[in-house]
Amino acid sequence: MDIMDTARLNIKRHREIKGLRQQDMADKLSMSLRSYQSLESGETKLDIERLERIAEVLETNMEELLRQDGYYIHQEVKEGGNGSGFGLSFRNENTYNYGVEKEIVDKLLEAKDGEMNVLKDENKMLKEEVKYLQEKVDQLMGMVGKKDA
Repeated sequence: MDIMDTARLNIKRHREIKGLRQQDMADKLSMSLRSYQSLESGETKLDIERLERIAEVLETNMEELLRQDGYYIHQEVKEGGNGSGFGLSFRNENTYNYGVEKEIVDKLLEAKDGEMNVLKDENKMLKEEVKYLQEKVDQLMGMVGKKDA
């Protein structure tokens, strides 16, 4: 496998870890979906400038995208094939076993925990703000009621 094949696999891996679709990448890179798909599949050559821009979008560096070590697992889960919609089956023909490195999973979980804590704090502040605003509305309504009397 040459270095650009490695880069394409790493781009796909980083894209999927970030939860981005190919269309998302195409949009961020100001290109058509088909053009992006051609880059990721190897139909179109990946030049250094494009690799650098992709690294920026994926919030990583070119060295990381060119690194040949590590492995990644991608597995699709589909509904059962009997048409009933019950059960799950794994499409083995679309399973790429490049492995998920534990440290990446740990970092993703840590980041998600951090996001959850930020959202919880924001939710708490918003609830307090709603309570404050409701009290102010009640005060204003009380004042309007006194003037009408």
